[in-house]
Amino acid sequence: MPDLVVSLLLILAGCALLYVGGDMLVSASTFIANRIGMSPIAIGATVVAIGTSAPEFSVSLDAALSGHSGISVGNVVGSNVCNIILVLGLCALLRPVTVSRDVYRIDFPILIFVSAVFTFMVNDALISRLEGAFLGSGLLAYVVWNLRRAAEDEELGELLGEEVAEALGEDEQNWLMPVGRALLGIAFLGLGAKWLVDGSLQTLAPYALSEAAIGITVVALGTSVPEIGTSIIAARKGHGDLAVGNAIGSSVFNLLGVLGATASIRPLPANDVDLMDGAILIATSVAGLVLVARPGGIGRVQGTVLIVTYGLYLATAIF
Repeated sequence: MPDLVVSLLLILAGCALLYVGGDMLVSASTFIANRIGMSPIAIGATVVAIGTSAPEFSVSLDAALSGHSGISVGNVVGSNVCNIILVLGLCALLRPVTVSRDVYRIDFPILIFVSAVFTFMVNDALISRLEGAFLGSGLLAYVVWNLRRAAEDEELGELLGEEVAEALGEDEQNWLMPVGRALLGIAFLGLGAKWLVDGSLQTLAPYALSEAAIGITVVALGTSVPEIGTSIIAARKGHGDLAVGNAIGSSVFNLLGVLGATASIRPLPANDVDLMDGAILIATSVAGLVLVARPGGIGRVQGTVLIVTYGLYLATAIF
């Protein structure tokens, strides 16, 4: 019992450090980018977008380097399912989620395509360095495309500007605090990743779960906290596009950036992740597309169904 308590405390402390560390890194990086002359649109489409995936990256990298590649891949799969099913479900409970046509005509199809590429890559149970580099180049293309899109879309530019303003907070005059905050945020992310992975392994060890199942459940929920918070805040303000866009963007960044960077550093065996997991990712994205495209968007009834569906998904992963 004492060991279980310690393991659970490690998980909670790890999640807290990941949340705080990610927030510190995003706010500090946004301040620095603003000071060196980047436009709010560029900051929102790059610094803020990449920063929200920092917890997933830190956990996946720590797991891969410590020999738990199943957690690395499972974390990305579970985080993406959480981003679409749970995040959109929670947002819809607060307020019906309606979006512009671009979200279901462009954003969701991109996520479906990237999920299909991931499914193809795990078919041989390994994401190689070459495949990691390919995913990384895809991320670069996605960021450049987002920059051009935001520059041409006035409404999207305003939303990104608002997001950047919130990340900046108070306008500090010197660089010392933001730089120190960025370094502390990185340290928190590293320590939080280690505690979350170690605590999850210890807590779920008696259940003989695969590493992928651990990554899909406890670890993925822990690393998805920033996306959950960001999207819920956007939904409460009536910014459906921003709430859904954050969920989709984070999912694309996870597949292209987190897996791409991690696999480039160390090839990722994916023995515990198979075509079924890829099919679930694709099906999740298709379901999200269908729901946001329906008249009235995602209402409270649909939101409730999504949350129950996510609960069933976790139950099947564990049991």
